[in-house]
Order: sequence, then C-alpha cells, then structure tokens
Amino acid sequence: GVALCGTCAMSCLAKLAAAPGAGRRTHELVAAALRRVGSTSASTSSPAVPRGRIAGGRHESHHRRRPHPQQRRRLARTSAAADVDTDAIIDSYLDDAQMDQVRTFATTLLEKNKVMNLTGALTVDEVLGRHVADSLALIPAIERALDAGASSRHPGAKIRVMDVGSGAGFPGMALAIARPTWEVTLLDTLQKRTSFLAAAAAECGADNVRTLWSRAEDAGKVGNMEHREAYDVVTARAVAELRVLAELCVPLVRVGGAFVAMKNSLASTAEETSAAAGAIETLGGTPFVANEVKSVGPDGELRTAVVSVKERATPDKYPRRAGMPNKRPL
Repeated sequence: GVALCGTCAMSCLAKLAAAPGAGRRTHELVAAALRRVGSTSASTSSPAVPRGRIAGGRHESHHRRRPHPQQRRRLARTSAAADVDTDAIIDSYLDDAQMDQVRTFATTLLEKNKVMNLTGALTVDEVLGRHVADSLALIPAIERALDAGASSRHPGAKIRVMDVGSGAGFPGMALAIARPTWEVTLLDTLQKRTSFLAAAAAECGADNVRTLWSRAEDAGKVGNMEHREAYDVVTARAVAELRVLAELCVPLVRVGGAFVAMKNSLASTAEETSAAAGAIETLGGTPFVANEVKSVGPDGELRTAVVSVKERATPDKYPRRAGMPNKRPL
C-alpha cells in the first residue's frame, strides 16, 4: 500500500467516483471512504512517525543524523558570509565627506559605463555593495602588512600602494578615498581606462591617486627606477591566477613591503596558493598566508586576502617580457 495524505486521498477517491462505468456500489464505497478520510484529516494534519517506523522510504530514527564535518564547515562558512554587512563595512571606513567622494566616483563610473564596459553594476548602491565594500575589506590585511614592514620604511616616507589591473578602479580608488595619506597608483594596460580613472579621481577629489598606463611586466622591469621595488604594497583583485600575479606584482614591491591579492574562498584558493609556492619563493617573497576577509565572493563564500611579504630583492630576470608570465607561469 502507498500512504497518501488526506487531501490526496480525497482527490483520488473523487476521481474514482467520477470515472466512466462507476456504479452505485462504487459510489457508496467512495462516500464511506471519503467520510473516513475526512475524519482522520480533521483529527491530525501531521501524524507523528513512531520511532523506527518506515516513512518516505527511509528508516526514521529519533536520533537526528549529524552533519559530515565538511558539511559543518560549509554551514559555518555560509553563516559567516550571511553575517557580512556591507553598509557597516563602508560606514566603518568612510566619513560623510569620503562617502560623498565614493558616491561621486560611482556616479561617474556608471555614466562612463554607458560607452565603455567597466562594470556590471547598474546603480550607485550596487557599486557600493559589490565593489567598494569588497575593496575596503582588504584594508585590515594591508595595514597588518604595513605594520610588519614599518621598520624597513624610511621615517616620514609616504605609503605607496599600487593596484595592478585596476580596471574600473577597484580596489585602488576605494583604498585611496578611505586612506587619503596613502599615494595610490592605478595601473592598467588600456589607456582609455587610465584616462577615465584620472578624470574620475579629479572629479571626486581623490588627489592622492596616480594612474599608470602600462603592462605590469614593463613597469617592474630592471631599470625602471620609478616603479621597480618602489611600493610598500601592491594589490590585485583576482585578475589572474597567483603564479601569474606573483610575477606581475612582486617585482614592484620594495623589500619589506607586501603583495596582497584578493581571491575567492579559502577552499577554492588552497590549490592555487600551493601551486604558486615555488613562484613566490623565486621572486623573493615569503610563503603565502591566506585569511578570510569580510566580503562575500560570487560563490557565496567569504573572500580571502592572500599575502606575501617581500624578504629579498627580485632576481633581475623577472618579470619576463610582456605576455610570458601568462603563457608560461612560473
């Protein structure tokens, strides 16, 4: 026999009574059955399943099955991601004047986006939630790295940050507005993007922003005294895998400075971090350290800041010529 709920049983019996060829005796039996089903449904809508009874094709025990450890970790991560409040993150780093700057930049970005593909965001609030809050979430990791390298920085020297592959200006523009004492350089390979970023920085009053139209390989090569090993922190927001990013970014970091990359979840980044261990050592950096940040990635998990402190100068042959890091990662 198949167990049916009261509603389903009554529906089936009604169809049986209405079937072609149903006689008087069938109608009497259906009527009696309908009375019986109606009485049972009225007494209880969700009968309890006794301990050990078969229900739904499985043995139902009074003991709830414990989640697998991996499932428990996923539930914990999902819960942590659900606790991220982007408005609170923005409010914790920006005062009213800085908030006005960010909104001005977001408005300028969306206007330019009508003629240039810069972002998928359609409103100022989307820019704030998807990009600005995500960028600001990197600040704790950056400031820890700056504190660790403070002893190797010249007293009174301005903190210099470079954002490699800045694109629409993130995280660099948000960092520059939140930390006006930092000098932030936005590097991009497309001149029309760097031209836009320079104009947008002027529009929102971020006078600590510089732009650089260049490939990272050219900016970091030996002989480029302005940029090679000149920055306290170099950031990148998921523009390539870590083996590639390391070769593009680490030559730009001064000894004692740090390379900070924004990546997706710890789990999805673990293999990539492991694969880049040889590259970061070759380039002069310490082993990568990955920590979750208060931002949610496209996979619904907390994003990760991957950090390496530069402990020795990068060998002269790195970075290799333009295009090689992508074609043949270290």
